[in-house]
Amino acid sequence: MKIKNVIILSAVTFFILLLILPYLLQPFEVPLNTFFKVSNIDYTEGNFTCIVFVSWYGCPYGAADSWILYAFLSHYGKISFNISYSDPNDIYPNTPAIIFLNFTPKAFIHFKFLYLYNRYLNATANGTIVNNFVNYGLEIIKTEFPQFYPYVKEYITEKWASGSFFQPIAYMGNPSHIPTFIIISDQKGTYMLIGHIVSPSYFSEYNATYLLKNYNNLSFIQEGVSILDEYIN
Repeated sequence: MKIKNVIILSAVTFFILLLILPYLLQPFEVPLNTFFKVSNIDYTEGNFTCIVFVSWYGCPYGAADSWILYAFLSHYGKISFNISYSDPNDIYPNTPAIIFLNFTPKAFIHFKFLYLYNRYLNATANGTIVNNFVNYGLEIIKTEFPQFYPYVKEYITEKWASGSFFQPIAYMGNPSHIPTFIIISDQKGTYMLIGHIVSPSYFSEYNATYLLKNYNNLSFIQEGVSILDEYIN
């Protein structure tokens, strides 16, 4: 009887260790859909705030973020854009999106943006076929935003994402790719958000024409703007 109890106790202990060992080896999980601080460094080296938005043409999270960014940035500069919709075959299909073309600041906000892949996530933004979307995305980011590249590599391709069952966020999609993210850097330090500020589900009942006319009156968009305000000097 004692031997049986020892066997049961050993088996239970083994399974508990099996479950917690990954967290002991890498206890930090990257939060999604919320800003978190990645550095105390101000990469602007000046009296302004830098916002970087990286997405792909068909991302529903990027589509939702684009309206928050548009509502926020409209107070700080002139925006040129096109209207599009997210991948019809992805989660939250056909979410209306602002596709940024240019931003001319009239205040202390500097806004940079980059689209890595096409609407259907089967080629790059310009239609080139590549074998590895993660490596391609990292190389483009390293070229365009070298100061932020280490954080993208670490938090998107190396560290486990929250709720991912021990894998980085870059490898949770099909195909694996660099997901939508936002980086804000100023005198407060450097912050990162991976995913959405507000859920794309809020946009499902609206078209782009309605959103353009009414974004200032939609509470979920203004709540997203308030979140951005918290991280801006």
